Amino acid sequence: MTAYAAIADMVSRFGADEVLRFSAGDGPLPETIQPARIEQAIGDASVLIDSYLRRRYAVPLAAVPQAVVRAACVLARYDLAQGGDREPSEQMRLARKEVIAWLEGIAAGTVTLEGVAPIAATGGARVQDREPMFSTDTLRSW
Repeated sequence: MTAYAAIADMVSRFGADEVLRFSAGDGPLPETIQPARIEQAIGDASVLIDSYLRRRYAVPLAAVPQAVVRAACVLARYDLAQGGDREPSEQMRLARKEVIAWLEGIAAGTVTLEGVAPIAATGGARVQDREPMFSTDTLRSW
């Protein structure tokens, strides 16, 4: 599984204090960021992103646009903010809703990713025309 963001991306977007709080879960606040919980949330966000992208792009993405990094961070932050006695803030809910709408747009083809080539459309009916084996002229002698 390819992660579309790193802990450093989370820290640069949301601050070290917030990421530290999220890494603690329901336990006491640790001295340093505990990576396991953060990496799990980023991994889950990346899987969700792939589920939308695979309709139009080869996943996992080789070159990850910053918009996808941002989406992974927003989704991971929302997931980390849930649980125990915590609930995501309204700002987190709106940001997640915006990211999901953006991903739905990508899946529908109304939004494209810059710098990433979509896969060639496959499927659909293929029709090949050929001369008919039987016609009124060829069956006349029967």
